[in-house]
Amino acid sequence: MRIKGKDVYRVVMNENLGEDALSSLVTLYLPIIGNDAVLLYLLLHSEGRLQRTQEAHSRLFELLGRTPDEVEQARIHLEEYLLLRVYVQEGETRNSYIYRLNSPLPSGSFLNSREFYATYVHAVGKRQAENSAAKFIAGTPATDGYRDITSSVRRLPGEQDYEAAVDFQKISPKYEFSENDISINFDYEHFFETTSDVVFPNLLRTRANLEEIGRLATLYGLSADRMRILVGHCVRLDPASLDLERLRKAAASAKPDITTAKDPYTLPPVSFLMAKQNGAMVSQADKRILERLSMDMHFPSEVINVMIEYILGISDNRLNSRFVDMVAGEWARDGVRTREEAFAETQKKTAPGRKKKEVLPDYYNADPVRTTDSVPASKEEIEAVKQMLRKPKGGSGNG
Repeated sequence: MRIKGKDVYRVVMNENLGEDALSSLVTLYLPIIGNDAVLLYLLLHSEGRLQRTQEAHSRLFELLGRTPDEVEQARIHLEEYLLLRVYVQEGETRNSYIYRLNSPLPSGSFLNSREFYATYVHAVGKRQAENSAAKFIAGTPATDGYRDITSSVRRLPGEQDYEAAVDFQKISPKYEFSENDISINFDYEHFFETTSDVVFPNLLRTRANLEEIGRLATLYGLSADRMRILVGHCVRLDPASLDLERLRKAAASAKPDITTAKDPYTLPPVSFLMAKQNGAMVSQADKRILERLSMDMHFPSEVINVMIEYILGISDNRLNSRFVDMVAGEWARDGVRTREEAFAETQKKTAPGRKKKEVLPDYYNADPVRTTDSVPASKEEIEAVKQMLRKPKGGSGNG
């Protein structure tokens, strides 16, 4: 039904716009519904707060600087994305409308909706979508231990190719960087809350960078506060970039913040090895071994700690890089991912048991009366030697 300038409207709001809702509307909805729809929503929201009586639509046309057709098209976009419900009462000379505004989806709900996020990726491209996701997810609390009971969002109008859409869960810079990732133990919430955009720009808070930060902190036993300082030293602003190689070196050189735990196997690997060394700092060579196990092979800390304890126990308290690689390769092929599986693995023999073959000197097997360069002894000579050996020492040979 086409709206006319003399038609009147009244706005009803479910709630006022919060900070997250406003950010969601401008950053997430705008590329999908367009500028006119966002402006219309904001104007209706303002009108709803101040409106005392019905107003003519001509007011909306004049304030927005848009034609009736443009305003109607913007209104339809709001309806399609559940931001607006429209009720009409037809009259003889004019129609009366009630506009009920719905708050935009919270940023987390929007990004976790496969269809909304797919539409967003289609509108702005994967790179900008991931950048927006990194900005919003920074302040999202952890959901560990919670059960998701969210109702599914209805299918949106149009013919979007949802099969080719990117699933936000796969790029979300949260605590789990893969579905069963248990190798990172880092307080991202505190890190995000205390790290400003100036220190660590949102543009750099990509999945890859956040995963690297978490793994380094987990390996070297560094707190979120320490990582904030190290990251700040490794950020370049023009152009914006994070020097990961410098960050790795800085983390490896830092003294662990986490050095004790009720369960020692839950300690960061560097702290666990320090405990094994009676508090002595871990050498750079040993740190490189631990880094390879954690950063490259993605073993959880508990598995690394059991492996290190096992290797130290069978190799005179030494960490030989090649031997560690051999054991790690075997555990990786066996799919060891938990402490229990690691302990079970230590009961196996790393290599088939072999007894050392003793190499005896040549003379041990040589004939006592033969040499390689002598003439064979006669029977009489051999018998004479035997008779001589049977004589008691110091005896005269008689009786």
